[in-house]
Amino acid sequence: MGKFSQYKVQLAGKIDGRYTQEFVCDTTFFRNMENTEVSDADIAVRLDMQKKNEAFDLTFTCIGDMHIPCDRCLDPMDHHVDTTYHLTVKYGEKYDDASDDLLIIPYSDSFLNVAYMLYDTIMLTIPLRHVHAPGQCNKAMAAVLHKHNPTGGDDEADDGLDPADDETDNTDC
Repeated sequence: MGKFSQYKVQLAGKIDGRYTQEFVCDTTFFRNMENTEVSDADIAVRLDMQKKNEAFDLTFTCIGDMHIPCDRCLDPMDHHVDTTYHLTVKYGEKYDDASDDLLIIPYSDSFLNVAYMLYDTIMLTIPLRHVHAPGQCNKAMAAVLHKHNPTGGDDEADDGLDPADDETDNTDC
């Protein structure tokens, strides 16, 4: 049994109608994806599938929380995930994922493993720059950053790094 076998969606043999399946993307899921940035996760995924004629209409709804490192102080920060991903799956002669919203899988495949789709969908919710709210960064790191860049140098001079932090007791790192 593979590490992503619980993320299989049975397609073959389904008659026209609606189906629901649930998954959990937790810390183990991200470790199995070899992602070292996510230190903790608990994301519930609901798959709503409708088979109509020869097409499978899949809608993934991902809701939960994960901890990722702050770009500024490297301490873990909360990131809330609340996203939806829609995909149509059809059978064809060969595998084709050239389109963002249509996936063609070979007739020989009786199921679809959605683990990597879920991983990509969740990871795309993380903003390019993810930092703690102003004043929430690790005080010791904020003091070091301010010491090495006292003028700020750009638009981010007032992003929560308080110059007064230079005088704080940094013993509780």
